[in-house]
Amino acid sequence: GGFKPLRPADIAILVRTGKEATAVRRALAKRSVASVYLSDKDSVFDSMEAHDLVHWLRAVANPQEVRLVRAALATTTIGLSLDELGVLANNDEAFDARCEQLRQLRSVWQSQGVLAMLRQTLHQLGLAAKWLNTNNGERKLTNYLHLAELLQTASSTLDGELALIRWLLIEIAETGSQNDEQVVRLESDADLVKVITIHKSKGLEYPLVCLPYASSFREKDRKLTRFVNNADETGERRLRLQFTDEELAEADRDRLKEDLRLLYVALTRARHALWVGFSTNKVGNSTKCVSHKSAAGYVLGGTDAINPADWLQPLQQFAANCPDIVLQAAEPDTACTPLNAAASDISLQTSPDYRANFERNWGISSFSRLTRDLKTESGVLSPLQMIRPADDEPDDTPSRRAASGWHGYARGMAAGNFLHEQLEWLAAENFVLSEPLTARLRRRCENAGRGEHADTLIDWLSTVVQTRMPGPDIALMQLTSILPEMEFWLPAENIAAAHIDRLCRAHLLPGVERPGLAERQLHGMLMGFIDLVFEHQGKYWILDYKSNHLGDDDAAYNEDALAVAMAKHRYDVQAAIYMLALHRLLQVRLGRDYDPEQHLGGAVYLFLRGVNGPQNGVCLLPATAQLLAALDTMTGDAA
Repeated sequence: GGFKPLRPADIAILVRTGKEATAVRRALAKRSVASVYLSDKDSVFDSMEAHDLVHWLRAVANPQEVRLVRAALATTTIGLSLDELGVLANNDEAFDARCEQLRQLRSVWQSQGVLAMLRQTLHQLGLAAKWLNTNNGERKLTNYLHLAELLQTASSTLDGELALIRWLLIEIAETGSQNDEQVVRLESDADLVKVITIHKSKGLEYPLVCLPYASSFREKDRKLTRFVNNADETGERRLRLQFTDEELAEADRDRLKEDLRLLYVALTRARHALWVGFSTNKVGNSTKCVSHKSAAGYVLGGTDAINPADWLQPLQQFAANCPDIVLQAAEPDTACTPLNAAASDISLQTSPDYRANFERNWGISSFSRLTRDLKTESGVLSPLQMIRPADDEPDDTPSRRAASGWHGYARGMAAGNFLHEQLEWLAAENFVLSEPLTARLRRRCENAGRGEHADTLIDWLSTVVQTRMPGPDIALMQLTSILPEMEFWLPAENIAAAHIDRLCRAHLLPGVERPGLAERQLHGMLMGFIDLVFEHQGKYWILDYKSNHLGDDDAAYNEDALAVAMAKHRYDVQAAIYMLALHRLLQVRLGRDYDPEQHLGGAVYLFLRGVNGPQNGVCLLPATAQLLAALDTMTGDAA
């Protein structure tokens, strides 16, 4: 096929550390050679963009909070100039315009998701063009888009903006435990020299490879070494915080073994040619040469120290043994000139006319979005009232102080989320709270800062898993066929929320007053996660945990109180959507054998604080054939 001209993308420069990579990229930049750094350790959550996104998400979620908005606009990622920030500080109209922009972005976040909101941010603020005019612009843009994707994926399992922000903060705090999805991505597929760690290059091959720091090493010395982890006679490693000089020397021999392994990896990455940089090294102000302690020095000269002037002999001897090895002195920087990249000989095609049509009202909805603004006779419930039900009473109220046991347990979204997390974890253990699991539950409480409530929570959850649920007439710990956190997606084509409202009023909790759903059209997909789906005696049931506080004793959780709470927060709408999702799944899995009246039990809503109440905390909503048929028709019959 003939020869191809050399391009920057054909070259890989192998390094051990980020410090070496920075030096290489700085030298390449002086010569107008664009490069990209690839590491197998860097987490995108450790980037400046991740920290700045926390401020931006907080501001978008709370555009009425002046302090949060000013903090977000002052981040490096947003990159407003000092003049622009000065105007915002002194001009109320300019600042109000920015707040309105954030309110619009919040609307995009709520209706289309966090990914759409962050892309709108990129477009409205002109961030991409601004970043790409800087030296590190591609890196910033890649990190931003990478984080946007990770946030969108995480949002599918979280409820609400605050939960997503809390997730991002946790990921930033735990960057040491990143997975492959979080490792920083290649910022460009342009014609770039690749600066890559030897670890990450393992198993790969490049046309040309440079190894500029072959003689570099990091010796184990007493000044910088805090511990050693040596193997004993049986091969078992032992960590020692106090160690002898012999043990330190053994640790350094292990270091040399690892350096030799990495040197072999580096020397075998090239397809056509390899450049290896070798230099004489000294430590600090010492004149003693220590290059023999490096992997390359050990291979060339053995274990004995060699004077700087005497290193030329083993290098010449090594080169003389193979005609394909050439020994060449390094040229001074003054001899290097900037690269003049050859112009591309490929002409761009004329862009075709763009005539695509989009359904601009298409979006992804869920129960929480459907019930975001509930109508009452006195007006509209705020999102805070909807998301945080009656269990959000402040901890210092008289009723809060008077309650005992789990009735006095903390209320609010954070407490409810913690309970859900423990029940999800127990589902993976088949709801059997054995002695080892009880100890683990105690540790989970302590790790979450709820150690003082551990005894209450253990007693509470033990009661929950042993309580028989009216309807299916079985306790959680007796279940054998369960599916926790079942995800579903349903098509929604121009469905009026008012229509769903009418169906639920007619078939679920009849006669119980409830707020109306806000007027909106659902068009796109309806998605959600069901806490638990289980099968018992041939029937399939939906189970949803609720941590709502209805009173300070068991008697407060009677049948009427449970029905009122269900209606107040429109859990009937949630149940209808969930039952439709399970109904569609059973249609597919059971085929012609499926009979809703025989196989679909209904929805069990388990109010955790009322497990010792008259109804064992259960409000049961049956899956009526008329409701399922109406929902099927509304969302389009299943295939």
